[in-house]
Amino acid sequence: MSKLVMSLPQGMVKNSVVGGVLALASYVALQFVCALLVDRGVLGMESLYPMVCVAAALASFLGCGYSVLRGKGGAMLTVPVVVVVFLTLTLAAAFFTADAIAVENGLTGLGLSMAAGGLLAALVGGSLPRGNGRSKGRKRRARRS
Repeated sequence: MSKLVMSLPQGMVKNSVVGGVLALASYVALQFVCALLVDRGVLGMESLYPMVCVAAALASFLGCGYSVLRGKGGAMLTVPVVVVVFLTLTLAAAFFTADAIAVENGLTGLGLSMAAGGLLAALVGGSLPRGNGRSKGRKRRARRS
């Protein structure tokens, strides 16, 4: 393994990959919901791209939130890794299913939406209180001599 992977906190790589796959799965599920809403006529085709960006932000929030909650390291370290895994998996799926991928087709907005969802998860996860491993109900008794 490379020195970068070896220097990361224990379990961060696994949590980041699981978070990225979770983000991709929730993104696909949200895309099915968006397609269903457009198909039923609830929303028009002009609202498709904003719905895709919102779905990407929500999916990134879920995947990064999982990684932040499971990780013992800092929230700001795991979030970029999850977003990169999510973006890589999304682009790989797009390359397999489309003829060409272009920035003009909204790739920038999609990437920024993923980053925004990850940043929101880092901010929320970073502000959560962390336990020190000891429950607050149990206190040590002082020994009497």
